Amino acid sequence: MEMTITLISMIIGVGILTLPRALATTVETSDGWISIVFGAVINMFIVFLIVRLHRHFPGKTFIGFWGDKHIGKWVGKLFSVLFLLYFVILIAYEARTLSVVVKIYLLDRSPSEVSVLLIFLATTYAVTKGVQGIVHLNLMFFPIVMMILIIIIVFNIPQANIDEILPIAAEGLSPIFMGVSETALAFLGIEILFFFLAYVKPQGLKATMLNVGIGFIAILYLIITLLSFTVIGFESTETITFPLVALAKEVEIIEGVVERIEPFMIAVWIMSIFNTMAIIHFLATKIVKDEFVKQGRLSSIAICLAGFAYVITFVPNSVQEAFLLGDYISYFGLGLTCFSLVSGYLFVFFKKKRNKKEKSEVV
Repeated sequence: MEMTITLISMIIGVGILTLPRALATTVETSDGWISIVFGAVINMFIVFLIVRLHRHFPGKTFIGFWGDKHIGKWVGKLFSVLFLLYFVILIAYEARTLSVVVKIYLLDRSPSEVSVLLIFLATTYAVTKGVQGIVHLNLMFFPIVMMILIIIIVFNIPQANIDEILPIAAEGLSPIFMGVSETALAFLGIEILFFFLAYVKPQGLKATMLNVGIGFIAILYLIITLLSFTVIGFESTETITFPLVALAKEVEIIEGVVERIEPFMIAVWIMSIFNTMAIIHFLATKIVKDEFVKQGRLSSIAICLAGFAYVITFVPNSVQEAFLLGDYISYFGLGLTCFSLVSGYLFVFFKKKRNKKEKSEVV
């Protein structure tokens, strides 16, 4: 259960804010919500493959699986560099998105550099608490994040206009399949399993509960997207940067008393993005310590990585460039995940073949 909640916390960072708009612009019809189902199935299959691969080397990360001898050592180093590069750029993108949201909806007069600096200080502190500290943070914030999302969903349902998504599949299946790329990327975060499954006992290496988490995220994405299309309107969703925030603006819990819930929603979302960034920051730090600077202090490494990520955060000159960076890093992450799986299974195959050959020679 802890691993499932950690996986959910990792995935629903930025994606839940932007997915409805991304689907509306990519699919160009109101059928984008159907693409979420296909994206979920694809990611469930990838999770299954990752878990099955880890059964061949329980207690080790994907990088540790390659060992420290011969060519395996250098392959492990290659993956270390690739994952480190990916994690550092990803945390920078997450930080930039956070600064944009905070600037627009909460602290419009505060410099973005300050908000980003504060979140990096917080994630650096979280990293020093180790994997248990990260997991406990996820367990603590998860119910709060879900509570706000449930409130937004429940109070928007009565305002939904089903006509906005009818007729279904009027332009065929082609637009729906076009949206699968967006939904597949929206589940990006499953690559943390290459590292966190090392902390799971061998008997606990099962994909069932993890895929329950993927299914939970899919349902959440599905509801948020449908509400965006039916409450805000499909055409409006195309132009709104963060549709989920727009849905929060529609909520009026107690007339004349609690009329604006979006500040609470943004505050809670910051908790969610903090969880995501803390996980990424921890993994990047762990890679550096385990593979490159074994004698270094965890806190010192975390501070250095935060400095690099801070610089990368402000490389994009605009929000559009920041989202473009997000697209690039998402495709890089998906490609790295697939490349890791293919390489891992090839390694297992040849290792089994070599062991079988050695046994036959002994006999």
